[in-house]
Amino acid sequence: MLVGLMQPFKEPTDLAKEISIEAQSKGIEILYMNPSDINEDDHMTSGMVLKEDTWENAEMSIPKIIDVSAFCLKSKQKIAYLQDRAYLTEDGRNKISKESVQEMLTKDPQFQKYAIPTLRCKSFSIIKGFLIKYGEVVVKPVYSQSGENIYKIVQADKDSFLVSHQESTTNMTLKEAFAFFQSIISKRKCIVQPYIPSRTEQGEPFNCRVHLEKNKEGKWVIVKKYIRVGTEKQVSPNNQESGVTFDAGMFLTLKFTEDASAVDEHLDSFALNVAKKIEKTRKKELATLGLDIGIDKDQNLVLFESISAPDSSLLHQEVAQLRTDYYVYLAEQNANNFPKELA
Repeated sequence: MLVGLMQPFKEPTDLAKEISIEAQSKGIEILYMNPSDINEDDHMTSGMVLKEDTWENAEMSIPKIIDVSAFCLKSKQKIAYLQDRAYLTEDGRNKISKESVQEMLTKDPQFQKYAIPTLRCKSFSIIKGFLIKYGEVVVKPVYSQSGENIYKIVQADKDSFLVSHQESTTNMTLKEAFAFFQSIISKRKCIVQPYIPSRTEQGEPFNCRVHLEKNKEGKWVIVKKYIRVGTEKQVSPNNQESGVTFDAGMFLTLKFTEDASAVDEHLDSFALNVAKKIEKTRKKELATLGLDIGIDKDQNLVLFESISAPDSSLLHQEVAQLRTDYYVYLAEQNANNFPKELA
């Protein structure tokens, strides 16, 4: 059985090698692919296959199953071409953004309590309105990675605003703040939300990243939960260069003591349920998913965002085993009835 593994890098990654080795033990051959490898005229693709410990160039027919990294979705023409010829684990349809994930939660009574009030930030007056209502707010792009371009705003007095970004805070007048944010929101789509104080006792921002994968039965399982902690001055802990990572179990025990087990179970049940909700909203079964979840001082959970291509650098072996199990599951499905859409 041949399965394509499409990633944005020209050279195979360490994870690709782990997946290829694990797949071979299950009778699966992995063709490592890049969107530029697709030859639409001949309906063929070039790529690389792992032979013993060496990657070798190969040219083959389009695999019937292709595991597509969300980072390849920029190649829209290639993805559209492949959609008619293969089952893709990710095709970009109905993709969830930081804005739409909150809309999804708000509309469902089961998930409303996990939602963060959110508005598209089209003018500074919308930011002002949120400041009046919530006191502290954040402005962030609808689409971004690693906590980039997130601003926290506090109104110090009638004509003074404290604007925090990464590890710096600037005092701005009303006129300066207006000009600054009008410039930002005129260049990219942004949202405004109340600031959620998910912080340690030392005032450091943190969130819980939950990494989910599908198993051999096509069901979601939690591979790992870990806590990412930023510095005290940071708005978000998602900056990998300056943040630190802790095992979720240890962190929760230290922070919540006797309530740690209940918080841990709540994280598990929420993550598994919202993963199903995201699939239903997208009308598409997925192979992998990341969730960034905040926990306030009262142990309430909020969903900051969902990630289509979560970082697996710390989980190569676990991801490779589950992902290849999922390939077997997909192959066992009726070739004409792949789970492309959910009712």
